[in-house]
Amino acid sequence: MTSSNINNVPTPVWAAIPTPFLPSLELDEVGLRSNVRRYIEIGLRGVFCNGLVGEVWSLTIEERKRVVEILCDEGAGRLGVSVVISGTSFNETLALGKHAKAIGVDHAVLMVPTTGPRSEEQQATYFRLVCEYLDMPIVLFNAATAAGSALSPESFGQLCDLPQITLLKTTAYDENLALRLAARNGVIVSDPLEEHYFQSRVEHGQPILYADPEPYLYQVPGNCPIAHYIGRLDAGVDAALVREEFNALAPLRAVFNKWVMNPLMRGHMPNAALKHWCDLIGLAGGSVRAPIRQLSVGEKLELESDLIRCNAPGLVAPLFEY
Repeated sequence: MTSSNINNVPTPVWAAIPTPFLPSLELDEVGLRSNVRRYIEIGLRGVFCNGLVGEVWSLTIEERKRVVEILCDEGAGRLGVSVVISGTSFNETLALGKHAKAIGVDHAVLMVPTTGPRSEEQQATYFRLVCEYLDMPIVLFNAATAAGSALSPESFGQLCDLPQITLLKTTAYDENLALRLAARNGVIVSDPLEEHYFQSRVEHGQPILYADPEPYLYQVPGNCPIAHYIGRLDAGVDAALVREEFNALAPLRAVFNKWVMNPLMRGHMPNAALKHWCDLIGLAGGSVRAPIRQLSVGEKLELESDLIRCNAPGLVAPLFEY
């Protein structure tokens, strides 16, 4: 039984969001505010910003802070905010964390390091020091590589002793069960793929969907299939019946995997395709910064055709002309 059943509270859904840029490549503050209103309207509990989906590698420190300020201001308590604070140095990480804490984010997010000091002992020291200095709710982002999980279950189990650690967002799909078994002291493990959520919920009691971009790509105001099937599970509807609603999203998932997840798993950041999809459904996506390139005209048309064929919700009509 999940915590949402116990407390009769809807299962919280969070989503990793892009950072919209203008054609000039400046931060699109108006577009970001508009996106916040959409996220609230489709019922997201919160958003995960300044991560891989948010093109964090292209943002200055001041831009990273500004993104968080806009989200907290426009959300005004109606939308939670999780922000990646991992920096190129320990002091940079602390500075971003102190800023996030001062403006009232829900959690700071630390990416499990895959370069630099990364032995299990050094990982543990890094996380313990950040928790000690910041003393705020912390989410660990375990982005697996081709070599597997960056965080061993044993290390994770020890980190669960830290009272600041609240959740592990883990993409180490083949190792998630071991990470779940290592969780202690109320720390939650969330596989971010919506495609995995039904099984994670039914078999492992995952009480939150701390997701990738699917919640705002598959859902638009008035048509929120993810929220609907999760709500049915929360209400105690038999999982076999809800599975039909879950399975109905298979065509959308195929497009998402083709353009977003499969490239990401190959190490190719899919932000241009993600942002074009956002533009097509009325969200501010906009430009991408180097080294990512914009989609070609042919790629844009192919993505649009894929979305039309699967009857994706919210498509702007008519679509763009090139």
